[in-house]
Order: sequence, then structure tokens, then C-alpha cells
Amino acid sequence: MHKATWAAAEPVGHMNREASKGVSIPAFAYPDRLHWHVLSRKVISELREYPATVHAAREYVEAFREFGEPIDLCGQVEYECAKAAMAALALARATRRRHGAARWKPGTKDSALERELSDFIANAEEKRKESLERRMESTVGRRVDVQRFKQVLSA
Repeated sequence: MHKATWAAAEPVGHMNREASKGVSIPAFAYPDRLHWHVLSRKVISELREYPATVHAAREYVEAFREFGEPIDLCGQVEYECAKAAMAALALARATRRRHGAARWKPGTKDSALERELSDFIANAEEKRKESLERRMESTVGRRVDVQRFKQVLSA
């Protein structure tokens, strides 16, 4: 997410497009030495679904890259990274609870991460909603102007 924030902060223009080219959701793979045999089948199934979730987000961002503006792309990458991180936190919590491993300790350095991600996602969704509403208002305003122009021309 930090790379997307940096690219979005670059000046508008050619440099912004160049800066945003390297912005994407990182690929995900489990370590080779993961001991799958100690996990239950249900946990393994859930864990194996997560890379597909990340891959789907990567594919969506790449499709978005083709048609969107660089500043919008950076925001989309941040949003998709936050959603993937929330899914990873939920998966980690469930895995720890089922297997009694490394309990979460409130008050540690990253204990507020879930709240921060949740707030970020909510803010991003609110901004998207506002942006869509502005675009709709702009489109409706243009249609009214075009209709007036056509009326003037036909008179």
C-alpha cells in the first residue's frame, strides 16, 4: 500500500503514469516448508483459498489499470490490499484459535491493525460512493445542457 500512496503523491502528468506502472498487489505464496500435515482439513481448505483471493484482486487491478487514471489505480490498489489484509487477519485469527497457536496479544505494536484497516476500507468505500455520485450529477447536468442546445438549434 505504501508504494501506491507514494505513486499517487507524484505530480500529475507523464511522471505519474510512470510511477503508477510499478504499483500492484504483491503476489502471495505460502512458504515451502509449511507443515500442512499438522492442520485440519477445514483449515487447509480455508488457507488454500486465500492465494486465489489475492490473485483475483491482482487480476481486477490489472484490468482497472487498462481503463482507469493512475490516481484512481493507486487508490484501487490500496483498497484491494486493505481487503486482502483483512481477509488474512481473519484467516490467521481462525487458524490460531483452532490450533491454539500464538495467541493474539492486545496492546502490542500491530494490535490496532484490524481497526485501522477497517477504517481505511470504510473511508475508501465512502469516497467511491461520493465520486460515483459526482459523476452521475455531472452526467445528468451534461444531458440537460445537450437537450437545451438541441432545442435552441431546432428552433
